[in-house]
Amino acid sequence: MPRRKCSSVDQSFGKNLLKYRKLCNFTQQQIADLLNLNRTTYTKYETGVSEPSFDILKKIAAIYGVDINSILGSGNFAPKLADSYMPINTLTDEEKELVGIFRILSDEEKSEFMKKAREIKLIKNNDF
Repeated sequence: MPRRKCSSVDQSFGKNLLKYRKLCNFTQQQIADLLNLNRTTYTKYETGVSEPSFDILKKIAAIYGVDINSILGSGNFAPKLADSYMPINTLTDEEKELVGIFRILSDEEKSEFMKKAREIKLIKNNDF
């Protein structure tokens, strides 16, 4: 078993990552894929063997729809309003991936993404 190099605060951080991942019904592989990481790298975050960079931490918080303080242990899990009506854990794997990708985009990238999605929707509507 690898020796933990992180403090007890970091161990609670890993437990929070695990809690959020399970609450949202993601696998470690799905989160690692969204973060463009190897699964073992993400596993090390959950077990407290290593810590993510601040940029990765921001992306993780965005995927779960929480602020960074919630993941660090100083907040509570509070799903976003949209998740209350359509919880992320009831989505298909492809839908969860899409939501995860969208949540880690910058505002500019989100605008471009939505523009493309609307173009696709318009084309599909015209096909009927």
